[in-house]
Amino acid sequence: MDEGLISIIVPVYRTEAWLEKCVRSVLAQTDGNWELILVDDGSPDGSGALCDRLSEEDARIRTVHQENAGVSAARNRGLEEARGAFAVFLDSDDWVDADYLERLRTWQKESGAELVVCGYALEDGSGAPAAPSKPLGDKGLLPGDFLAGALKEENGIILSVCLGMFSMEAIGSLRFADQLAYGEDSLFLGLVLSRITKVWYDPVPLYHYLVSRDGNTYTELSLTKQESRIISLEAIRTVWRDNDKVRPLLEKILADLEIVAARLAYDAGIRPAFEVHRRAARMHARAVQSSPAISRKDKLRLTLAAASPILGVNLYQKLKEGRRG
Repeated sequence: MDEGLISIIVPVYRTEAWLEKCVRSVLAQTDGNWELILVDDGSPDGSGALCDRLSEEDARIRTVHQENAGVSAARNRGLEEARGAFAVFLDSDDWVDADYLERLRTWQKESGAELVVCGYALEDGSGAPAAPSKPLGDKGLLPGDFLAGALKEENGIILSVCLGMFSMEAIGSLRFADQLAYGEDSLFLGLVLSRITKVWYDPVPLYHYLVSRDGNTYTELSLTKQESRIISLEAIRTVWRDNDKVRPLLEKILADLEIVAARLAYDAGIRPAFEVHRRAARMHARAVQSSPAISRKDKLRLTLAAASPILGVNLYQKLKEGRRG
C-alpha cells in the first residue's frame, strides 16, 4: 500500500459520451499523486475501448474489464485492484473540480479524519445551482452526527460515496452489497461510518453530479427501487440501533419508504407485497411516536398515511409541494 497514493475508482457502463470529461477532470488535478482505476463493467457501447485509449495516455490510469455484474461489483473490483492508502469513488458521467483531491488530502492531513467529504453541484445541462452549503461552525463531526445530518438533508450532506475520500484502513474488508439494485452506496457509507471515529465535512461543491441524461435512474420511482432502499436502510438501522440521534430518523424515512412501496404494490396489483409494506409502515410509524426528534406533524402524518397508504402518498406529496412553495 502506497501511503500517499489516492486510488480513484470509476465503474463504467454505457457512458461513452461522458466518460472522457470525467477522466479529463482527474487528469487536471492539482494533486498528482493518484491512480485511476476504470472498471469496464461489460459495457455494450464503446466505453470499454475508450477506457483502453485513455489508459494509454497516462501510466496512472489502469483499465480493468469484466463481465457485466453491476455498479457494486465494479466498485468492489476497483477496491481489490487499489494500491493507495485512500479511496475515492467517481461515477463515470460526473466530474470534479481541479482542486478536488488537493482539498480532500489537505482536510485529511489537518483533521486526521478517516473520512473527508465535500459538497456537490447537481448538473442537468442548464447550469443547476450548487447543493445547499450552509457554513458549519465545526467541520469535524462525529460519524453519528454526520449520518443524522445526511438523513435530515442538512447542509447539503447526502448519503453518497462519491463525495468522500475514505481511509482504506477504515474500509478494510468491507465491500458493496452487489445484490442490491439501489441504495448500495448508502449502505456502504452507513457501515463505514460505524467503523470510524471522525468525519471532516466541508460543503464546498467540488463534485459535479450529472442527473439528467438518457439511462440515468436518479429520479426513477419503482417498487424494485423502493424495496432495495428499504433493505439498505434496514441494514443501517441494525448497525445504528443504539444511537438515539440516528435511529428515529431512520424509522421516519423507512415509514415513508414503506408507505410509497405499499402504494406502488397496490397500483401494480401485487396484494401480498402491499400487505407486507403496509404492516412495515405501521411498525415504523409507531416507533417514532415517542421520539422528540420527530415533529408532531410528522408523527400524525405517518400514523394516518401508514393506516391508509393510498391516501398517505397523496398527502405526502401535497405536504412536500407546500414546503417547496
